[in-house]
This record gives sequence, structure tokens and C-alpha cells, in this order.
Amino acid sequence: MDLILLAALIVLVVLYRRRGVGRVDVGTMVRRFLEYGFLYGLVMVSAIGATGVMGRFLGLISDSDVGGPEELALWLSLLIVAGGALVGLGLWLRRRFRSDPTEVDAAGWSLYRAAVDLTAVGFVVAGSIQAIGWLLDGWNVDTWMLAAAVVWAAIGVIHRGLPGGLPAVTHLVGATVALLGVSISGAVILEHLLSWAYDGATPDPIRSLGLADGNPWSDTVDDVAGAIAPILAFGGAWIRFWWLNGRTAPRSLERDGYVLVVGVLGGLTATLVAVSGVLHTLLAWVLVASSREGGAVAHFDVLTVYGALLIVGLVLWAYHRNEVPHALERQAEGRDEVSRLYDHLEAGVGLVASTVALALLLGMVLHKVLPAPEDWDRGVSEIAAVALTALLVGGPLWVRAWGRIQSYAGELAEEASAVRRIYLFAVFGVTAICVLGSLGTMAFLVLFGLLDGDLDVDKVAILRFPLAILGATVGVAAYHGRVLRDGLRAVPASTRLPLRTITVVGADVSELAGRLEALPGVRVIRCLRIGSPEAVPIDPDAVLAEVRGSTDDLLVVVAVDGLTEVIPVAL
Repeated sequence: MDLILLAALIVLVVLYRRRGVGRVDVGTMVRRFLEYGFLYGLVMVSAIGATGVMGRFLGLISDSDVGGPEELALWLSLLIVAGGALVGLGLWLRRRFRSDPTEVDAAGWSLYRAAVDLTAVGFVVAGSIQAIGWLLDGWNVDTWMLAAAVVWAAIGVIHRGLPGGLPAVTHLVGATVALLGVSISGAVILEHLLSWAYDGATPDPIRSLGLADGNPWSDTVDDVAGAIAPILAFGGAWIRFWWLNGRTAPRSLERDGYVLVVGVLGGLTATLVAVSGVLHTLLAWVLVASSREGGAVAHFDVLTVYGALLIVGLVLWAYHRNEVPHALERQAEGRDEVSRLYDHLEAGVGLVASTVALALLLGMVLHKVLPAPEDWDRGVSEIAAVALTALLVGGPLWVRAWGRIQSYAGELAEEASAVRRIYLFAVFGVTAICVLGSLGTMAFLVLFGLLDGDLDVDKVAILRFPLAILGATVGVAAYHGRVLRDGLRAVPASTRLPLRTITVVGADVSELAGRLEALPGVRVIRCLRIGSPEAVPIDPDAVLAEVRGSTDDLLVVVAVDGLTEVIPVAL
């Protein structure tokens, strides 16, 4: 299994590198993967040994149980053997880096640097949580985690001085994990504060009689203190990965994907879940009689959880939505695929919620109209609460986003957009499959009953489920199929841009290549110019003007002084 995963990883990297460079030596790449994978393993084993030795030393200082001599022997043996092998392999790789300057740009080395950096920050965050929790909330000290944080902090500092830089995706992966930790910790803190405020504002017979134990505010402070440690530790990681690196990085598909998928879509999802929870709680109180049996205070107590989630979701959504223009500010054409992707993601979330709500509402009607076995529960109040919640949340969201999308309909750039085409094909395809599946299910149930001579009420009752799905999706499929057909007709083949290849040769051409990739009908190949400095000043606007003014395949050469030359070529 490990070999299969390694082979799959190598294939993915080969395809990725082939997109950017155009030629890949697979044998050299496999060799580098094995070497740097072994190097990472030695670093891990050496770090475990060093952590065990340091953890034992810290345990002696704090009078903790440090284990027997066999445990110390294990840590020392790991440190000596793996550390010695690590030093030898490091010296050998050092000679190769000196003799081959291109080694620093190898995919295996970049992945190794990324893996070590993410691992180091992970251990530092875990150790920091322990240390902060001990300082602020009196947690028990885990000497092993504190030692691991110190060891991996040293490893991270050492690797910062090694040649080459971290791949941009490293900062985005780290920022994703850190943002998740900050969001969860922040939601926990907000929930405790909102719960304290809710308990203080609502009547409580036990508290009014003086029978409640403890101080509500002091209990809340203790609960909040337990969540401060992770929010500070993860917050530091987020600042390091995103605020200092990812946020200031040039535009790329990876960065745009993080902002839109992790930030905007994540915040939007959290907001919708919170709003749905609030609406469902209110509707359940009105529609479901059993929810009123415990009283209003107990029923609406869950609103503190949804309120905390709502605040976190709105903050994430608002902040990352403001980061979308940062990815667009260098776009001379205005609306591009990034803004389209944001609109279609929002429309997709609203459409799914609205379609599910419509299916539930139709199912409720059919449940009351169609015959059913005597043992079936005919109550639909719970389903009604869920359906109305999804409709009230998803409907306005879809109307807002789809209206913004359709305001650009008819324009050649919009109708030819890959994002719009993928969205329409996906919606039409999925809903068409639901329609066909529902029709097939109903046909099977009816034919089976007729052929078996037993088309009874049980088989007829089951028809309500495929009928509800069919009624909810047939209209969606028909509408989006018509929109897709109109779009295809609006972009005749004679007006569609042919695919051109732009080969960019230079040292650091990430920003220029990113802006070229945003042009419609352009495929960009990046080639590293050996011996060039790491970065040179480039005027990308001049290059983009020449590329737009040509219909040929082009070679863009970036000189060491930053001057560019655009050459038409035949591939």
C-alpha cells in the first residue's frame, strides 16, 4: 500500500512539473523522492530520540515520573544511530547541492522542506498549547510535548537556513489547519460567553431559590481559560503561515483556491449552518408540539451554540471575501474566473439547500395524499421545520448569487467561461441523474408489483420518495439545461479562442506566469533559466499587451536584467 501511495504521489508530481517545465526525468525524480523521504525519516527518528532525552531531563527537574533506564537507553540509541546517519546523509547531500545548482529546485527537496516545516510547526503549536494552558489555567505539564516543541523549533530554525524556499502551497496548507483551530477555539469561547449571558437573562427557578451551586461568571472564566491556549497557539501559526506569507504572496491558483474554498466557502457554510440552526429552533417551537414540553428556556438554550458559530462564520466570510479583490486587483479585464468561481460556489450552496427543501415539502404533501400502511407515522411537523429552514436559507442565497451571475449572461467571455460551463454541466448532470434514477425506481416498483401480482399499499407508499425527488429536480434540470443550451449557442465555434502555448523562460516568473494563465485560451509552460538570479524586476503589463495582440504560440524570454522579449514560435 505504501508503494502504491508513493507511486501515485510521484505520478502527480510528474504531471505537475510537466505542466510547468515541459520535460521531467522520472528516474531522477524517483531517486530524489527516495533520498529525501529517507532524510525525513532520519529527521523524525532523531527528533524522537532528542525529545525523549530532553523530556526525561525536564521530568527530573519537575519531579515527574521519568521511566526506567531502558527507556533512556531507547531514546539515546535512536538519537545516536539516526542522528549519526542524518549527519552523514546531510554531508553527502551538501556536496551534491554544491555541484548541482538545480537540485535546490527539485520537487523532492521542496516536498521535504514542506513536510519538515509543517511537522515542526505542528509540534510547536501542540507544545505551546500545553505551556500556555499551564500558565493560564493550571494544566498538568506534559514534559514530552514541551520537549518536542523545543526540539522541533530548533529543527525548523535550522531548516530555515537551508537553500531553497518553501513551496507556496505549504503556507496555505498550514494556514488551513491553523484557521480551523482558531475558528473552533473562538467558537468555544464565544459559546461560553453567550451561554453565561443567556443564563443571566433567562429565568431559572433553581437559581432564584438560591439552590444553584457555584458562581456562573467564575465557571465561565474557567471554561474560557481552557480555550485561550489553543486559540493563541493556532493564532500564532495562522499569522506565520497566512498573514506573513500567504497573504502577501503573488496571485496563483493555489492562493485563490485557499481564499475561495477554505475562507469564503468555509465561512459561508458555517454562517448557513448557524442561520439554519436558529431558524429550525424557532420553527420547531412553533410547529412541533413536543419541543414545547420542556419550556422555552431549555428549548432555546441551543441558540448560544448557533450564535457563536454565526459570529465565527460571518468573520471568516467577510474577511476572506475582502481578500478576493486582492487576487483581482491586477486584472485589467475586471471580472475573471476567480470572481465567477465565488459567485457559482455561492449559487451552488443555495441551490442544493433549496432543492433539498423542495423535495422535503413535496414529500410532505405526498405523505398526506398517498396511501400508507397503518403503522406509518403521518406526522410531518419535524420535516416541515427542516424544509422551511432550508428553503428560507438557501432560496435567498441562490436568488442573490444567480441574479448576479445572470447579469453577465450573453457576454462572450461569460458564456465561454470554464467555471460557468462546469457549474451548468454539473448541475444539469446531477439533477438529470436524479430524475432518471427516480423514474427507474418508480418503474421498477410498479412493474415488480404487476408481475408479482402484489401491487399493494406498501409498494405504492414507497413511490412518494422517488416522486418527491423527481418533482424537486426535474425543474432544476430543465432550467439549467436550457441555460446551458443557450450559452452554447451564444458562443459559436468561429468565435471561440484557440488554445495557445506561451513558454516563459526566466528565473522567478511566478507572477508573470500567473497573469498569463488568467488569459482565456492560453496554456503556460514555465522554464527555469539556469544561472539567473532568484528574482528580477519585470514589467508584466507590457508582456500581457504583446500576448493579447498576437494569436500565435509565443516564447517569452526574461533576461537577467528584467528585460523581456516576446518571440512568435511554431510548436
